[in-house]
Amino acid sequence: MKGGTFIETCNVHLLCSFAILSYRTNIMKKYFLNILLFTFTFTVIFKSLACGGELKKDVYNILKADQTDKEISWWDELPKEKKALYANISAATFITLYGFADWDYGSKGFYFTNEGWFEKGSKYGGADKAGHFWSTYAMADAFAGLYRHWGYDAKPANHYGAFSSWAVQAIMELNDGTSETQGFDWGDMTMNTLGAVTSLFMEQYPALDRKIDFRLEYALNVPVQGLFDDYSNMYYSLVVKLGGFEQLEHSWLQWAELHAGYCTRGYDTGDEDKERRLYFGISFNFSRFLHQHNFPNIGKALEYLQIPYTVPKIFKKLG
Repeated sequence: MKGGTFIETCNVHLLCSFAILSYRTNIMKKYFLNILLFTFTFTVIFKSLACGGELKKDVYNILKADQTDKEISWWDELPKEKKALYANISAATFITLYGFADWDYGSKGFYFTNEGWFEKGSKYGGADKAGHFWSTYAMADAFAGLYRHWGYDAKPANHYGAFSSWAVQAIMELNDGTSETQGFDWGDMTMNTLGAVTSLFMEQYPALDRKIDFRLEYALNVPVQGLFDDYSNMYYSLVVKLGGFEQLEHSWLQWAELHAGYCTRGYDTGDEDKERRLYFGISFNFSRFLHQHNFPNIGKALEYLQIPYTVPKIFKKLG
């Protein structure tokens, strides 16, 4: 068993054990199921080293040629264009079905709404806007990695990845327009666009990408409300990785990260006492550690997800 497979198996088994132990507590059960889903999704997405940029097109073709003597599945025989098409359809279908199940899609005729931005009187205090940015950004990188793995050159893969992510989010927002509790919000589409453009920008400038991450930390602060919109349990942060700077990459500071982030409380739980918070923190660079110890799959995932409770934070409440 390879090291990467072993650590991933242990990771899943550990999370499953926690989930089983907390089965009698419904809140904990939902929380750990959500953590499992996040971990599983990102581990699968970044399973191929192509997502990290290590596996280039020529290497991919060599590996594919090496499989000629093996049984080839119908998926392997598909051209990359059809794989991309099916991936987009699958993502859009999943988010649509989830919306019908949890966001009452189809409960109202199409309409526009204005949820506000980051002001206190907005619908979600801005946590939804941070969520739209982060999810579009992370999904764009994931799509781009898949496209490179399937044989696209780096530049078109990055462009197609950003567009695919933006398109899936646009379909979600259009479906929101048929939900009595949601509605189509141009602010959400603006943050989707910003997330896709940021993915393109970071791919264009890898030196900057080595220094900065955009991450989501999912911690249990209040009873779980859902998955994608469980805002009171989510922290969105911009992370500066000191190891990405040449002057520090060989010093002990290579393991340090600086966090600046945003979170809200009470907007999704109906509390009267709603809070918006900025925070600052410091953490250990688990992603760098795992990359250097030959666990690139999980290391790559941790460029987008922060391990819960690993960032000591100083909060500043906003008025």
